[in-house]
Amino acid sequence: MTVDFDGEILIPTGDVGDFAVIACDQFAADMDYWNTLAGELPRFSALDLILPECFLNESESRVAAIKRARVALPDDRFKAYNGAVYVTRTTSYGRVRHGVVASVDLSDYEYKPGNRALIRASERTIESRIPPRVKIREALDIELPHIMLLVDDRDNVLMHACETAQKTTVYDGALKAGGGHIKGELITETDALYKAVDTIIESSYEKFGDRIFALVGDGNHSLATAKYCAEHEPTPLNGKALVEIVNIYDDGIVFEPIHRLVGVDDPVMFMDSLRSAVKGDAVTTVYAPDPIEICVPSDKIEAIRAVDDFCETYVKHFGGSIEYVHGADALKKRGYFGIEMRGLEKSELFGYVIKNGVLPKKTFSLGEAEEKRYYIEARKIDFT
Repeated sequence: MTVDFDGEILIPTGDVGDFAVIACDQFAADMDYWNTLAGELPRFSALDLILPECFLNESESRVAAIKRARVALPDDRFKAYNGAVYVTRTTSYGRVRHGVVASVDLSDYEYKPGNRALIRASERTIESRIPPRVKIREALDIELPHIMLLVDDRDNVLMHACETAQKTTVYDGALKAGGGHIKGELITETDALYKAVDTIIESSYEKFGDRIFALVGDGNHSLATAKYCAEHEPTPLNGKALVEIVNIYDDGIVFEPIHRLVGVDDPVMFMDSLRSAVKGDAVTTVYAPDPIEICVPSDKIEAIRAVDDFCETYVKHFGGSIEYVHGADALKKRGYFGIEMRGLEKSELFGYVIKNGVLPKKTFSLGEAEEKRYYIEARKIDFT
């Protein structure tokens, strides 16, 4: 069973806004965001149970703090339900996104290139990023996911099944730090949801010539970590992972290109080397901060690969830094080179990945940073 819509889900009690925090990989260069949030949230929020990536250099002490927080967590901090949670998220940008939270079988997921799994990574997985996440996962007996799976559901059969099902509200409130509003409704009569999953898988062969259920839109390294733990520390609970499933054609799903922001010591050498190494029939803009046009491959994905290969090699040999940003303003940071990338359309994603394999890392973003998934639902896990 690829998706389990009847498993146990833990929902935080009390005001959802006093628990929920945004995905740990957001605002990775903005400690002020996380420090301000820490001052606004009460004790025993999700912030006590995660490691924001901007604090990865403090991982040893932070993982120890996560363990202490879990021990001190009151027994009534979560309430257990069986079923699926239909989520309606209204972001601060006015977009409304719908999804359903349930568990997926990790034997049906794979992130390695060339796989034919029902659930696949959409972007390249950097395996060195898995071990630190394993330590965090092992520090808890629950998982708090920010994983979002995308399904190519042009007829909207899964969300229609959720919308027409009988539902009971389990949380409803405002999210802190510009997250907008969120509502979660429990579905316990799930037969129509299972039928919708079967329909999506069956129709995928007609559309793409391959059987597929979902691509990972967000949280691929977290899902890869769950896969690693399922393989290396197998237990009944570790064989699954909690995710939110969203139709890629949902009006609330917006694909934003992710640009490259590069800091170097010798700007002249960097630009001369970039022009020499990256060539093609298309043009993009480098902001330094004034705009400079350079040639890149006409294929959008090949352009990203070419720029990434150059930047990573340059920084490795000559020093510097690479950040991944979206939005025009972020490209114009003084003292940096902002390299503009062209993004995929969401209608292109499944066809491209099935035909060509995983995309380069940080190819696209699902909307703005504040629109990313917040940690709310949890699920029990265990280790041997």
